[in-house]
Amino acid sequence: MFIEEYLQDVRHARFSAPALTGYLRRAGRRAREVWVANPGAVRSLWTLALLFFAASFLAAAALAVALDRQLAQALFFWTAIGILPALTLLRITLLPGIILFLGSGHARLALTAFLIASASDVLDGWLARRLHQVTQLGVVLDPIVDIVFNLSIFIAFSRAGLLPGWVSGVAALRYGILLVGGIYLYVFVGPVRIRPTFFGRLTGVLMAALMTLLILLHALPGPVAERLAPLTRVALGALLCATVIQVVALGWYNLRLMRGAVARGRVVGDVRWGAQ
Repeated sequence: MFIEEYLQDVRHARFSAPALTGYLRRAGRRAREVWVANPGAVRSLWTLALLFFAASFLAAAALAVALDRQLAQALFFWTAIGILPALTLLRITLLPGIILFLGSGHARLALTAFLIASASDVLDGWLARRLHQVTQLGVVLDPIVDIVFNLSIFIAFSRAGLLPGWVSGVAALRYGILLVGGIYLYVFVGPVRIRPTFFGRLTGVLMAALMTLLILLHALPGPVAERLAPLTRVALGALLCATVIQVVALGWYNLRLMRGAVARGRVVGDVRWGAQ
């Protein structure tokens, strides 16, 4: 993602201003060469983006006629903005809708959009493995999308009153450590490859299940929801706190291992050290 051979020169120069300037110039030249050499891929990406744009307009139009015109305009505006950088990332495209539906009290619409986003994530990974279309860009982008999506949902939960503020704060701490820590390891220490572990997958499934349950309880109020909602909030907070401890511990161990402070061994957690 950062073009490792160029980044090595920057590390050797200790991130001096001339080295950074040269890196940006070389990386820009490489990106232009890749785009020029793959016009078919560029056309495909923009075609898909236009299809998403048209679909978001139709969805907003239906919402404006059936429910709320202002909500429909806000949904289309933020979804259209999200399409350009996201391109094929359906979860990011659906994220503005989920946030707006939660904030405006349309919990059932939020639940539907959240389920579609979660299903698209599972389907995307299954198709990539099934069709042998796992790319380096996808390997890098997928965990970043996970971080942005989940953190945004937790913030939306807090703003909608579904979660106390401290839970969203813990979520911001967890995902911030993952994002900043991953970038730090790559830029200042060496190349890393993201590899999901059983613990990581299990944590993600449990987190998604609890988030879905929380939206469902909000969409279907009643005696059962009143009993289960507080328990679900506590469960999400406890799970996030536990994963913060796990992320910090594994990040500290991995950093020491990659710098040679401990004996050579296997880097643990969701990060593997080595060439891309």
